[in-house]
Amino acid sequence: MQPSTYETVFEVGIKSFPWGMFLHPLPFIILGFLLVFFVKSRPIYRVGGIVVATLTTIFLLLGATTFVPEFLQVRHIYKSGNSVVVVGIVEDFHPAPPLGPAKESFSIKQTVFSYNALDPTPCFHNAPFRHGPIRAGLMARVYYNGSCIQRVEIKH
Repeated sequence: MQPSTYETVFEVGIKSFPWGMFLHPLPFIILGFLLVFFVKSRPIYRVGGIVVATLTTIFLLLGATTFVPEFLQVRHIYKSGNSVVVVGIVEDFHPAPPLGPAKESFSIKQTVFSYNALDPTPCFHNAPFRHGPIRAGLMARVYYNGSCIQRVEIKH
């Protein structure tokens, strides 16, 4: 008989960086450059391409000034060991509803965790609707700091 082990299902790291939100402007930047360099017949398209590429580049840079420092701070806190660990059975699990706000919550030993699956945060929020790793009755080990869940391990 093999001993039960914990499997890490989430950890703050490069995979938890909010890439989707950060890279949303990228297709528009590409579209802008395509308009500038390949549509030579109509000057208005070139001007539109410059405007689109410029504005979306500004949005990308603003996103970088928001997401990168937050990620580095959360990652540093986690790597430096500034975590509280709670181990126990997942209780009071409230999954995100099929429609409406994407909030989930659960508790372990009277410590309540709550997160929005759609938030662009490096903290745990990956709760694919009805298919997330958290379930009622699971034995879990959660590392957290404040409201940021830094690592989630599930016992098998």
